[in-house]
Amino acid sequence: MNFKKNALAVLTVTTLMTTPVMANNAWQGEAKDAWLDGKLETALLLNTQLNNFKIDTDINNGVAVLSGQVKNQTQKDLAGEIAQNIDGITEVKNNLTVDANYQTDEAADRDNKSFSRAWHDMTVTAGLKMELAAHDELEASEINVSTDNGVVTLKGKVKNATEKDLAVEMAKGYDKVVDVRDELVVTN
Repeated sequence: MNFKKNALAVLTVTTLMTTPVMANNAWQGEAKDAWLDGKLETALLLNTQLNNFKIDTDINNGVAVLSGQVKNQTQKDLAGEIAQNIDGITEVKNNLTVDANYQTDEAADRDNKSFSRAWHDMTVTAGLKMELAAHDELEASEINVSTDNGVVTLKGKVKNATEKDLAVEMAKGYDKVVDVRDELVVTN
């Protein structure tokens, strides 16, 4: 059940992030603010250092207002920086309060990190598959890629040790990869 929720959430986030904004400059008023708010909420959700359940966002004429509580000044600054980096947000009013007695909702915090980790795992798997497929020196259709908690597992068949080493090095160099398990078999 948890996987279904994560998959649905990833699909929703992917749709929000990849849907082309047709004539973004033509968007006005509440529609543009709602779009920007969705982008900001998504960016906060995907950041594992913040508990987006404790941060409220509001956008009015391109001005983002952040309110709620964070654990420390670093988290407050991070949330403000994320908002400032959203294309279309013209100003950020960071009204987050730093609470020395900040208590996280551990279940919500775990769910947020779980979702974020699942998102990163899925994007690593998809992106790495595309990179392997685009490389002329690899027969990528024979290489299966899976990612779990940042650990990439490569399975399948390659023609020689050079292909094997190349695939492993590409995986090791991919963003958000913690480790690589090499289960590739050389078939001379």
